[in-house]
Amino acid sequence: MAIWNPHFECMAKDELHQLQLEKLQATLNRVYRSVAFYRKLFDQMGLVPDEINSLDELSRIPFTGKTTLRASYPYGMFAVPLREVVRLQCTSGTTGEPIGVGYTRNDLTHWTEVSARVLCAGGVTKNDVVQICFDYSLFGGGLGFHYGAELVGASVIPGSNLDPARQVVIARDYRTTALIATPGFAIRLAAVVREKGLGPADIHLKRGLFTGEPFSERTRKQIEDELNI
Repeated sequence: MAIWNPHFECMAKDELHQLQLEKLQATLNRVYRSVAFYRKLFDQMGLVPDEINSLDELSRIPFTGKTTLRASYPYGMFAVPLREVVRLQCTSGTTGEPIGVGYTRNDLTHWTEVSARVLCAGGVTKNDVVQICFDYSLFGGGLGFHYGAELVGASVIPGSNLDPARQVVIARDYRTTALIATPGFAIRLAAVVREKGLGPADIHLKRGLFTGEPFSERTRKQIEDELNI
């Protein structure tokens, strides 16, 4: 498996745990200082951020569920002033009210970096043509992979919400080598490939990264076999 950032991805375990602890402490202090919900919650629990001195104390920190996040929509959980937020997005809201998300420039830099790590681990290189079949609107998945793929150096096709038939034509014409989509959409693309009478010589896919919904080992095998990846 290829590694994008050896410094962080191959860090010794004790160094990694120390980094995680420092990030955790910084996050707890930031939300206590800047987010009224957490300040009230921590005070009610008697949780003092500076007293968290070990990752073993994670169990002391409460979960934040979707109900709470939805109740704070859109700005209630923001830990920085809105003037520092350069992008506003939200979840699709398919199972309830949407959850608001805001990103600073530094957030986007980190997001791009971790997306590059995922893509690199999946075999994507600067020699690939990456076709992204995620929506590019308020849902964040497409943009994360897009900028990550550009950082890797790949050529990126923002397929976004093109219908399956058009996606297959684009993949054939531009010789797409890496596909990013939901598993369900990949199955639909495979069906269109069959309907058009196309084969491995016409579709040049070598790899795929699929997320956004659960899928089984059987589905993974079906995608591999039908798209020849």
